[in-house]
Amino acid sequence: MIPVNIIKDDLTIRSITKNDLDNIYRLIQDLNHYEQLVKQEELNYEYIKSRYIETLANSMEYFCIILKNDNIIGFLKGRLEIKNKLESWLMALYMKNEFNRYKGDVLGIFEEYLANLYRVNTFNVVINEDNSEFWIENGYLFNRKMNYTDGYLNSHIYTKRRGG
Repeated sequence: MIPVNIIKDDLTIRSITKNDLDNIYRLIQDLNHYEQLVKQEELNYEYIKSRYIETLANSMEYFCIILKNDNIIGFLKGRLEIKNKLESWLMALYMKNEFNRYKGDVLGIFEEYLANLYRVNTFNVVINEDNSEFWIENGYLFNRKMNYTDGYLNSHIYTKRRGG
């Protein structure tokens, strides 16, 4: 797992630990009532734990908890890939509804961290087709439509390039 520990004012973005899994699981359960993050039959503690273990085993993946004043407000998960240059692939960025106004700040802080520490200039995100507004507002452009659906909606890739 890529080590992450970012503190900016009252926001903290850091790599999750085994002790965080219960909180991440409860957050996903809560969020799943409002939007279908994962299929209900797949939503169990072991599923979250297995995603965590996969991330631990891969030195190019990140799985982070997002805290405001030391209270969990969200999480993000993704990986770095080497194409021609190092790229970030964000697979999940979820926040409690009452903290969604910080989503753009969290995204910007995390992108800046990857750009400064790992020289990442290309940021990709996989999203459902009805979820593009936030990403466009944050500088991402439509890249391509994926060849499958996630069971609910078509998935698209949006990309943001910074600097060179």
